[in-house]
Amino acid sequence: MTFAELEARFIALEKQLARVAHERDQVRHERDEYRKLYELCSLELERLRRHVFGQKAERVDPAQTQHALDAVLQMLVGLPAQTEQTSTPPNPAPGDTAPPAGGKPKPKERKATPHGRQQLPEQLPVERIELLPAEAFGEMASQLVRIGEEVSETLEWRPASFVRVQIVRPKFAVKGEPERGVFTAPAPEAPIARCMAGPGLLAYVLLCKYGDHLPLHRQEQIFARFGLALARSTLCGWVSACAEMLGYIVEAMSKDALSSPSIAIDATGVLVQAKEKCRRGYFWVLVAGDDHVLFRYTPRHTQDGPKRFLQGYKGYVIADAHSVYELLYRTEEVTEVGCWAHCRRRFFEALSSDKARANAALGFIGQLYAIDAEFKKKQLPPAQRTAERRRLAAPVLDAFRTWLDVEALVVLPKSPIGQAIGYARNQWTALTRFLEDGRLRLDNNGAELQLRREAVGRKNWLFVGSDEGAAWNAIVVSLIASCELHGIEPWSYLRDVLILVPDWPRDRLLELSPKYWKQTLEHTDARQRLASSVWSRAFGAHPP
Repeated sequence: MTFAELEARFIALEKQLARVAHERDQVRHERDEYRKLYELCSLELERLRRHVFGQKAERVDPAQTQHALDAVLQMLVGLPAQTEQTSTPPNPAPGDTAPPAGGKPKPKERKATPHGRQQLPEQLPVERIELLPAEAFGEMASQLVRIGEEVSETLEWRPASFVRVQIVRPKFAVKGEPERGVFTAPAPEAPIARCMAGPGLLAYVLLCKYGDHLPLHRQEQIFARFGLALARSTLCGWVSACAEMLGYIVEAMSKDALSSPSIAIDATGVLVQAKEKCRRGYFWVLVAGDDHVLFRYTPRHTQDGPKRFLQGYKGYVIADAHSVYELLYRTEEVTEVGCWAHCRRRFFEALSSDKARANAALGFIGQLYAIDAEFKKKQLPPAQRTAERRRLAAPVLDAFRTWLDVEALVVLPKSPIGQAIGYARNQWTALTRFLEDGRLRLDNNGAELQLRREAVGRKNWLFVGSDEGAAWNAIVVSLIASCELHGIEPWSYLRDVLILVPDWPRDRLLELSPKYWKQTLEHTDARQRLASSVWSRAFGAHPP
């Protein structure tokens, strides 16, 4: 074979080799794409399975996460000594059960429940019914002596009743001097002018609609069963007028919330009724520490909403990593705090496709929650909690970040575990910000829990009638949620506030907020206003 033939054959083999290499790379690429699609389908199937057949709580076996975490710690040089004190969490992340030092799950301690019949509340009215034996009516009646009694209690229900409150204002005139005119007492100021509903009924309608999620058309049917015809349009007018008055209190709460060191924020969608088809709006919730729960509504899910709600705020904002908050972080003097619950959820969803890595990540996150749970149990002050967080949580975070950086090199970026790792690395600065202040929560679960009010209500009333109706919703739900935050019964609060707010000084509206309500009732001014109100007489003595 000549040199020219050898050279031609060599060139042909080179081309063939390049073609085979190209086909191999193409097959590898297709294999990775199919693997990614398989993992995504497995993830969606697991979500659907859990949604239809299983529980939605993100629970994992603590023994598996601890085993995966121990294997990772053994591979990381020098970390067993640092994390020895936190390798066994005293309490796990939400939904888990903590293993003891031996690695086996500790049996869950059951709460002691009282046995026997439940004691009925003392404040309930008592209807006493006395049953005498047959002997008490016979020939032996004169010989019987009463020596005691046996009492059993049964809880019964009476239909709710309406009351016709007649406000009578007698007219007087001076005898023999008609020119001096007629004297009558001034008409009492009602919460809503020329309205037949008193503050107790108005508060009941508001609480049923926004606290118990009963739409007005259902309330209309309930009232009709009691023999009272109240049109839905009438009820809607009452809600509108009350929301306008209560909005001033919520506005004062919003200004006071800007002084809170941290605010948690979240949003959920809602359908808004329209002529052709429903459009989509959004409810927002802002939880200002332990002070206020504020709801807001916007027609669109844009960056302008959070920026307007928190304009002028200086402090920490706890939120998920949604891009809707980017403008807020750029233009306002706020510090972003990440949510470990969102981070954990991504690793939980990756369990079906990469169990070993997902369990290891869940173990690290469980360590952080365990450390924080121990601080809450000890009720440490914020300054001491900050120092202890840095001492105990910082080594866990260092180990977790090292593991994330190593695993990011070997996993597929678009796979569920790859996306979970990428989320944690991209949000690392915000996720570790809880080390700066012991008052900061590790997650945004507080805001999500409050937002469930709208999510549960959405299943009942399906949509809001208009943007204006959604704004009424946000006002009243803000007060109801804040009442529950401070342990205040919402119906009596709304009733008393509706009595006070018409002639309450506008520069003292914050005193009517749930945060200061207990203090306000201790003041002579508020108690005198309530006691002297004609509406309080409809309920007898005003409750202390």
